[in-house]
Amino acid sequence: MAAPDPIPTAGGATPNRGAFPRTRRPQRDWTPWLAGALTVGVLLLFLVYPIFTTLASSFVPQGRALALQNLSLVNFERFFTSPLYQRAFVNSLVVSLSVTAIATLLALPAAHAMARVQIPARNLLMSLSVIPLIAPPFIGAYSWVILLGRSGIVTHYLDSWFGLSVPSIFGPFGIILALSLSYFPFVFLIVQGALAAADPFIEESANIMGASRWRILRTITFPLVIPSIASGALIVFIRSLGNVGVPAVLGGDYYVLPTLILFQVEGFFNLNGAAAIAMVNVLLVMAFLLLIRRFQGKKRYVTLTGTTRGARRSTRPLDVVLGSAYVWGLMFLALLPQILVVFSSFAERWAGTLFPTQYGLGNYRLILGSVLQPIVNSVTLAGVATVMALAFGLITAYVSLRKRFAGRWLIDLTVMLPFVLPGIVTGVAYLTTFNTGPLAMTGTAAILVFAYFVRRLAYAFRSISAAIGQVDTALEDASTICGASWGRTIRKVTVPLIAPGILAGGILVFSTLIGELSVTIMLFSGAWKTVSIAIFEYLTSYRTAPAAAMGTIVIVITLTLVFTASRLLRRGMADLFR
Repeated sequence: MAAPDPIPTAGGATPNRGAFPRTRRPQRDWTPWLAGALTVGVLLLFLVYPIFTTLASSFVPQGRALALQNLSLVNFERFFTSPLYQRAFVNSLVVSLSVTAIATLLALPAAHAMARVQIPARNLLMSLSVIPLIAPPFIGAYSWVILLGRSGIVTHYLDSWFGLSVPSIFGPFGIILALSLSYFPFVFLIVQGALAAADPFIEESANIMGASRWRILRTITFPLVIPSIASGALIVFIRSLGNVGVPAVLGGDYYVLPTLILFQVEGFFNLNGAAAIAMVNVLLVMAFLLLIRRFQGKKRYVTLTGTTRGARRSTRPLDVVLGSAYVWGLMFLALLPQILVVFSSFAERWAGTLFPTQYGLGNYRLILGSVLQPIVNSVTLAGVATVMALAFGLITAYVSLRKRFAGRWLIDLTVMLPFVLPGIVTGVAYLTTFNTGPLAMTGTAAILVFAYFVRRLAYAFRSISAAIGQVDTALEDASTICGASWGRTIRKVTVPLIAPGILAGGILVFSTLIGELSVTIMLFSGAWKTVSIAIFEYLTSYRTAPAAAMGTIVIVITLTLVFTASRLLRRGMADLFR
């Protein structure tokens, strides 16, 4: 069969096959793959490597090289032979479990009242609940000494009016009290959000069937939000188990694992022993996490259906009065240490009297005149770490959400790992890993910056991931079709669209790093003393008024930054911490 004749053109000429240019195969853009490789490399070097080094060092006796023949259980044997280690282990369990239980019990009624009762000034209450989270607990810890110490304000009036006495604020009572009132908002905010979003028809159906309010609450309302309760309780457990500032200020001789780590490092520079204690700390976190997962795995929870409305809030006068009284009373107790910090910052003479005898701005003049360097150091270190966390968080979040490759879930897990590790464990890991060798950074600003970066990377990652998830991929696809490279698309299309989310995430990271203590106390040097270390030194030397002035500055800075972030995202301040 003969081939058909070529179709002539309009001018009668036959088209030349060679006149049409060959279609080029699109070149593969390796930029996202390089970004993914950079992500993996940084995570391995600054997160996975320190953790595994710490784990290995915990099995090596002090003064021995990290080698296979030197592996031993001598550092862990102290938990069976040393009374100090045994007391610290038991004390840590008592404190962390007590704080978790008390914080949860305090938070649940408040969360239910805010979600189910028409509480006046609800938005203000939600914003106030954030303050205990952004104000480092150790700053307000000494306020409880002023209130409940031997010569405390509350102690004086309880004794003179009612003849009552309170337990010593130094020891487990003070630690548990301070941490419970600082950390209950974690449970409160998460559970309140879950209750507000829960399907109202389930409870309404039970009410129609004749169930009492208490029965509905006990068998429907709270069981449906058990996952949220467990999530909040886990955060509280991790924070209380790893907190070093409050036990150091209020503990006295009551050692817990974080203060025992501090004792081993500052007293003997026993990094191997500190690593072993840190690993025990991690094991306790893992055990609590597995316990919660095992408990949750036995049940199935459904709190959201196709409904588009929330539950009706009760307007009964009794409900409003009782709910408002409880929530406002709880917030007042939680904010009382911060209120007293601000009050104490203006005290110029306060010795042997119930209240100051002279007020003024002398403490602020002292701080801003001669002790300004720690504030400058904190702003510098937190600023550099924030920029790193945002840049790396942007790359990681984009690769994780937009690219498909095996092991993507591993990046997500690794980025979020520091979020479930106590801060002092990260400090021990960096001190152990980067103390010697080619990557030695001990005593420099770099070790603090990288530790801060790792600790808060999860915040930037979550904030930017949420922003990227709201951007339609068609916009990026259109840029690519028009010939823009991956990098140019990110720079010209994606980043401008998610800029508010990036900025808000940066503010959140920066504000939570200003008063960071658990990592800093393990890694700081004289040249890079931060504001949290300066406050801690003032408190431990009983110079409470300058400490209060510096603490007030930190609280004002962090509160202003968090408020700015909430305005940028057009979300409530409380929503940033859910």
